Amino acid sequence: MDFPGLQGFMTGIAVPVSALRGDLDVGVGEFADLPRFGRLCRDSGLQVLQILPINDSGFDSSPYSALSAYALHPIYLRISDLPELADSQTADTVAPLLEQMRKNAEQHATVAYREVLDAKFSILRTIYEAVTRSSVSGRDIQDWISRNDWVKPYAVFRIYKDRNGQAAWWQWNELTDPSPDDIDAVWEDEAHLTDLLFYAWMQMRLEQQLLQAVERLEALGVYLKGDIPILMNDDSADVWLHRQSFRRDLRAGAPPDMFSRDGQNWGFPLYDWDVMKRAGYAWWKNRLFQADKYFHLFRIDHVLGFFRIWAVPAANESGMLGYFRPSRYLTVDELLSAGLDEGRIRWLSEPHISGEQVRAIFDGYADPAAAGRCFSRIGEEDLYLFSSGIAGERDIHALPVSDEHKGALLELYRDRALLNIGRNRYAATWVFRECSRYQSLTDDEKSAFEALVARADLESQQVWEEHGRELLGFMCSTVRMLACAEDLGVVPDCVPRVLHELGILGLRVPRWTREWNMPGEPFVAPSEFPYLSVCAASVHDTSSLRGWWYEDPDARQGFWEVLGFPEPAPPEYTPEVAQRVLAALAGTGSALCMFQVQDLMSLCGDMVPDDPEDERINVPGTYNAENWSYRIPRTTGELEEHPEFIDRIRDLVDARRQPEEAL
Repeated sequence: MDFPGLQGFMTGIAVPVSALRGDLDVGVGEFADLPRFGRLCRDSGLQVLQILPINDSGFDSSPYSALSAYALHPIYLRISDLPELADSQTADTVAPLLEQMRKNAEQHATVAYREVLDAKFSILRTIYEAVTRSSVSGRDIQDWISRNDWVKPYAVFRIYKDRNGQAAWWQWNELTDPSPDDIDAVWEDEAHLTDLLFYAWMQMRLEQQLLQAVERLEALGVYLKGDIPILMNDDSADVWLHRQSFRRDLRAGAPPDMFSRDGQNWGFPLYDWDVMKRAGYAWWKNRLFQADKYFHLFRIDHVLGFFRIWAVPAANESGMLGYFRPSRYLTVDELLSAGLDEGRIRWLSEPHISGEQVRAIFDGYADPAAAGRCFSRIGEEDLYLFSSGIAGERDIHALPVSDEHKGALLELYRDRALLNIGRNRYAATWVFRECSRYQSLTDDEKSAFEALVARADLESQQVWEEHGRELLGFMCSTVRMLACAEDLGVVPDCVPRVLHELGILGLRVPRWTREWNMPGEPFVAPSEFPYLSVCAASVHDTSSLRGWWYEDPDARQGFWEVLGFPEPAPPEYTPEVAQRVLAALAGTGSALCMFQVQDLMSLCGDMVPDDPEDERINVPGTYNAENWSYRIPRTTGELEEHPEFIDRIRDLVDARRQPEEAL
């Protein structure tokens, strides 16, 4: 989409499409709800409307776990707007079904995801069978399919998931490694055509409804900001079809930190960037072209992963035994030159368990063979290695032993200073100094080893910078959308440099933006945020500002002071306090200031739930029905008719600096 560029200081609102409520609510927000919400944005002066990813994620409510990089989610289709309902008989059949969905919606404060999706699919099947089936082979849909070459493999993927009870593609008994010819053969089989065209028809109607919504937003002067997740679900049409472009032997995650002792394993496969580069990054470019149909700006999820990503062998469940890719790794020759012979290298890279440790775990255990399944003895020594049947943490979790035994075995398995990553290359573990056998090295050996690690870390910075510049460079040159990066976490020095060079906006979440290396870790004043950044009061993975106010009272006072208020921070987050806090954030130096709808609703006391936890969209690291189910407690029409709400947002927007002050 055409974006005219940054216009001084801009202000926007972030809301999931699913959270919107229309006047004829069926339990979930839809693309057709965006224009009316855009009218509210216009009336309150907001220029940007940001949404979460909208790709088809099937029966997984997480929008970051898509079945396709291109297909839109059928849950966002407005059934009552379908042209097929011009047929009066079909409309009469569908009307009571939609009315039942509306009645069901009244019983839920949040999105009943599975219930709504099942109901929509049932109604869409009814419409398709009644009207569309006789005309789906017509020119319109065939022309649309010919312009969208991702549709055919996506539709094949979906019908085979249906045939296999939604099982992951690697669990199917058929078509687990398809070729383009296999996809064509399925489409040429008349037995499959009806089901294939059902998915193609839904995608055509979804695209039409979203494009119409975006056109109306543009007419209102509101820009749509999308979200492109960096990673793809392993169980997706893209990984299924383009196997060569993904490293399924590795999973993305995060290293250990103060919040996660064992690190994180997100379960998503890594890209094989070498393969993608040889193909001119065609898959990624096509993904960007698809997003460019709808969005004026886009959020690059986990942009640090384009510089380097934490890679975890797929056999592991935690993120403990991961390493950054790409990086400057340690070679065998370097380790040998540092005085570590081959035995020493193996000593550091493979757990060596004493007989005493083995007996401490398994003595008195009911199954005397359990130790034999886990360990193999080294010659005649009372020293053991993990057996060849233990390839990773998942094998330990699968053992028929107690959780206590598994915990002890995992501690031993993770006890390493080096990771063998193949081709005579090694990476130091994140906590190599804690390895029991590393501690047995001489001081000279430790000194030589740590010098190697420090040099590799320093040289990795250059590797990351070149990698990030190349990947983000082609992304920025491929489409016209304005790129905004999610660059949270431990940010290498090269990241802000490359983002600034390419004109990509970074992200500043005020509660997390501190001088971490200074005594007391003081907050950075939002007025000091760089212009090429997005100031986000809260994001989908955090509590609302109101929630944070109560959950972190120790930080509250420092935050209040850095906003420019000398008196003690109020203990209650009242609408008056919200007005002062949000107004101070609106004074940010960032080009774009984004407020989640929940934070703006705190401006009016009658719009917030009693429990701030009810304002959360997602709690990272948890899996439950509450995540991703948040809905605005009022319809957009009711928000429009709340003059105090509109006026208070307008006050925030009007307080933003004028364009000439941005320079």
